[in-house]
Amino acid sequence: MAKLPRMPKSIPKRAPSKPPPFTPRPQPIAKPSQTAKSFRYRDLTPPDIPFSPTISEAEAKKRARVNKWGRGFPLIVMGLTAFGTGMYGVQLWMSLSSVDSISVPEDVSDRFDKEADGYDEKVNTAEWLLRLKSRRKALTALAHGHVLEVSVGTGRNIPYYPTKKCETVTLLDQSGPMLAVAKKKWKDMQQEYFHRVFFKQQSALDPITPPFGAQGGYDTVIQTMGLCSTPEPVKLLQNLETVTKEDGGQILLLEHGKSRYKWLNDLLDRTAPAHAREHGCWWNRDIGKIVEESGLEVVKIKRYNFGTTWWVELKPRKGARKRLAELKKAQEEVKCITQEQLSASPGSPVAQRPWWNIWR
Repeated sequence: MAKLPRMPKSIPKRAPSKPPPFTPRPQPIAKPSQTAKSFRYRDLTPPDIPFSPTISEAEAKKRARVNKWGRGFPLIVMGLTAFGTGMYGVQLWMSLSSVDSISVPEDVSDRFDKEADGYDEKVNTAEWLLRLKSRRKALTALAHGHVLEVSVGTGRNIPYYPTKKCETVTLLDQSGPMLAVAKKKWKDMQQEYFHRVFFKQQSALDPITPPFGAQGGYDTVIQTMGLCSTPEPVKLLQNLETVTKEDGGQILLLEHGKSRYKWLNDLLDRTAPAHAREHGCWWNRDIGKIVEESGLEVVKIKRYNFGTTWWVELKPRKGARKRLAELKKAQEEVKCITQEQLSASPGSPVAQRPWWNIWR
């Protein structure tokens, strides 16, 4: 029988083989026609190192979309601004071309009745260009206590009311359709505060009765774009003074009127009749002169948009309500005396004696 070969007592160990030296892949040479976008990170990695991208493909697409919109956003804003400016310029040119001979009454407040439904859409573009939205928001933020807003219109200040700082809010306007839009807007935007709001349809030139708890006067009186539509702006401010609390009360106005520049004032004067006929607003009134003639104490005046937008903060004079009450009482006495004199004058029906008293 053949014998099997004997196993060796120990197997010699082989020396570990050394890895070949690392030789990086040669980088491609850019051709003149290639751009930086044609290179990939995978092509520049060594052959023995696996490629592992830091972001996923979906994330890369998302970032590409964000970068695309980021580059296009300024162009969109510039386009919208140019469109709005162009539309405003067209409207202004149409006003300029039709102001040859226009007869417009001083009281144009009745124009607002027919414009109530589409008023917000009509003025949105102009107010956006003039940044009046931010002005309205900043002005209304100063309201506190018992608040009165006159010439409220469709309630363009309603979204900005600090309701937590207001005890009551009275919204007043002469136009019934405008006030109806404002009432609906408040109910939609400030539903939880609706039970503490009062809506009054009357002229701001007539006596205003504060609600219960504010018999000393309103803490804050607000009017935005109202002096342009009233036939007696000075009387309106004096009437607001009589319903404002003397200690700590404030009257806040945001108005549009004359500019600082003569060329712009000439343009406003020329287009004012057509604008008043269409929109019920005399936009060329001198707000500074109206405030001065009213006699109210000026706290602050700021102007924007070439001086045509007026921010005015006023406070009532001491004893103004008492003086007005005395003046009204004196006027009533004079009226009574005048009526007595007329009734007693010769030839009047009351002064003639009856025929049976002819011997007296």
